[in-house]
Amino acid sequence: MDRRTRDLVKSFLKATLPREELERLGSIQIRDKGFGYDVFGAEKETFELAYFALRWAYLHYFRVESSGHENVPTEGRCILASNHSGVVPIDGAMIGVDILRKLSEPRWMRAVVDNFAAAVPYAGLFLQRCGQVIGTRRNFEELLEADEMVCVFPEGAKGTGKPFSHRYQLLRFNVGFVELAIEHKAPIVPVAVTGAEEQAPMLFNIKPLARAIGFPYFPITPTFPLLGPLGMLPYPAKYYIDYGEPFHFHEEYSSKALEDPHRLRLLAGRVRKRIQGMLHKRVKERPGIYF
Repeated sequence: MDRRTRDLVKSFLKATLPREELERLGSIQIRDKGFGYDVFGAEKETFELAYFALRWAYLHYFRVESSGHENVPTEGRCILASNHSGVVPIDGAMIGVDILRKLSEPRWMRAVVDNFAAAVPYAGLFLQRCGQVIGTRRNFEELLEADEMVCVFPEGAKGTGKPFSHRYQLLRFNVGFVELAIEHKAPIVPVAVTGAEEQAPMLFNIKPLARAIGFPYFPITPTFPLLGPLGMLPYPAKYYIDYGEPFHFHEEYSSKALEDPHRLRLLAGRVRKRIQGMLHKRVKERPGIYF
């Protein structure tokens, strides 16, 4: 954006957002390298516009309820490790809005996105402008070294492509986030998102077609492809976001643990088990799915 556009964005937000939310947004700073962006291409004004749009979905469409914010550090490096689901990956965006709105000291969550999402024309650039980063090890490390809050989805893209019959059954976790947590001395906060599984129930996955067009999956849902692109709009499932007690693996294990793949797999399994338990508890307690 040029300076005039940035000023227009500021004026628009000032006229439409409550004062408290404006102050929270204003407290978020980027490490501007002199061109209005940080080293990852994040632009504060784009992030603020995205927040404005996602805020409506958070409040009125998914009607997000959350708990456990006392478990999320208000400063310093940390990793949010969350389950991933819903065909269209909106769960990460709802976590980001929730962190900004509900944490005692608002923070800017930087999500590590799959290479596929980052490569989609226009979408990839938009994600970068909003502060999200491509999931390379170097990017992850630089964010932690800068004491950022990083959100990771250890199930990977396969998580969003789970069939509805496997809802709330977590896949095997990748171990890279555990390795980096130990190496860079960052706590891991387990995050359980309930509701996203029902926003787009995937009945079938046409794998040959997905491979042919370079997608991680090609979903068949009750409305897609029957209704065309409109069929990909998520259903208004009610979201619940729960933050669990953090893991401090860097305090339990030395750097020697990084040389033990079996140990890293077991630690990733501990995080997975905690999130799985949180999901089961919330699914059992919630009064309904859409209402």
